[in-house]
Amino acid sequence: MRMLELEQRTPEWLAWRTKGITATESAVILGRNPYKTPWRLWCEKTGRADSPDLSANPLVRFGRENEDRVRQLFEAAHSEIVLPACGESDADPILRASFDGLTSVGEPVEIKCPSETTIDEIRLIAEASPAFGLYSMQVQHQLLVSGAQRGWLVFYDRTKEELIEFEVVRDEKLIAEILSGCRDFWDRFIAKGKEPPKDPARDLYIPKTDEEIERWCLAAADFCAIDAETEALQSRIDELNEQKKRCRDDLISMMGSFRYADFAGVALTLRASRGAVDYRKFLSARDIAESELDAYRTEPGKSWLVRRTCSPMPKDFKDEEMRLALEASSVSEAMWF
Repeated sequence: MRMLELEQRTPEWLAWRTKGITATESAVILGRNPYKTPWRLWCEKTGRADSPDLSANPLVRFGRENEDRVRQLFEAAHSEIVLPACGESDADPILRASFDGLTSVGEPVEIKCPSETTIDEIRLIAEASPAFGLYSMQVQHQLLVSGAQRGWLVFYDRTKEELIEFEVVRDEKLIAEILSGCRDFWDRFIAKGKEPPKDPARDLYIPKTDEEIERWCLAAADFCAIDAETEALQSRIDELNEQKKRCRDDLISMMGSFRYADFAGVALTLRASRGAVDYRKFLSARDIAESELDAYRTEPGKSWLVRRTCSPMPKDFKDEEMRLALEASSVSEAMWF
């Protein structure tokens, strides 16, 4: 492994990461990360989109604030010195790792500070937990880069202020898959700027042809204008409904214990209904698994949430080709540019 003198989370470190594939990215490339797709990673690696800003995420912030604390706990438990480091693989320098720590014999230590729910799940099912499956993949990438035979995946339980440790042994088959899969992804898509296949269930639909872009922009312009007008009308409707409620409450207060009234153009009726069933409490009281209700469910419904974003580009995207295609639309200049 080639070691680099880089301080993590500096601009130099960020630039170095963009020129290779890191431990968090190999799981994405191999389709084993539920939070990001290969297409989205390609957009970020080729400068078409920014990585989401997670600095305000409470779990991310807590992890960064407590990383040194967890390192110290691990050092005390193992009588070791663990230091952060950055390195590139001897097998392929595009494979890179920012280690939370390396032991004195070069074994990687990956630190995670997850939510209490995730910690409970890890304590319950250990290696079968989704968190272990995802993050142990990072450790395997780090073993590839470092050349070590084993590493450590360490979860911090903030409630008990203790570590949950897993020894991760080098998996040569998985490491070979990471090595070939990442190199193939780099050569085929990142180096050539060629777009990888999208996952329709997780990736953005973006119109491609001039005809599609024109059709989308026309419909989007109409939708935004109608939505803005509807919003203004809804505001007035809300005001009138509030006035109506005050009148209603005044009428009800005059009725006392009466259930019905019909006078001067207004009729009131007090209607009683049965309360909704708390099915979770019902199932719990009878020790019935919620999954057993699936046999009695109707087909799931589908609905679309359509909203104005007040931006011509998808969130975090800065793709120049996409921007130019939007500018070429007959309606986009009036809307955005």
